Amino acid sequence: MVSPEERARRRGLRDAYKNAERAARAALMPLNKDQLGALVDFVDAHVQAAGCDHTRRFTERWATGQQVLMDRLAEGLDEYGGYCDCEVVMNCDPEQVLGP
Repeated sequence: MVSPEERARRRGLRDAYKNAERAARAALMPLNKDQLGALVDFVDAHVQAAGCDHTRRFTERWATGQQVLMDRLAEGLDEYGGYCDCEVVMNCDPEQVLGP
């Protein structure tokens, strides 16, 4: 049987690991929360109007207009499952990616 102190120690280690993992993933995203929100809104509007062709054409258009390096942005989006425009909208919510 595990003591309450050991259980608390393990919980603390687990929480520290999860926080470090979340911070490492967020560090791959080259955008701040406002920029990511603007990207998602832009892409969402275009996907709703024209549909998703399973590329990042609208993401690339936004990145070019904002002078964001697409290679770095793609790496960050990949980490969160944003492999095409519709997945950017569904998987890259700023609150989930960069926290509250």
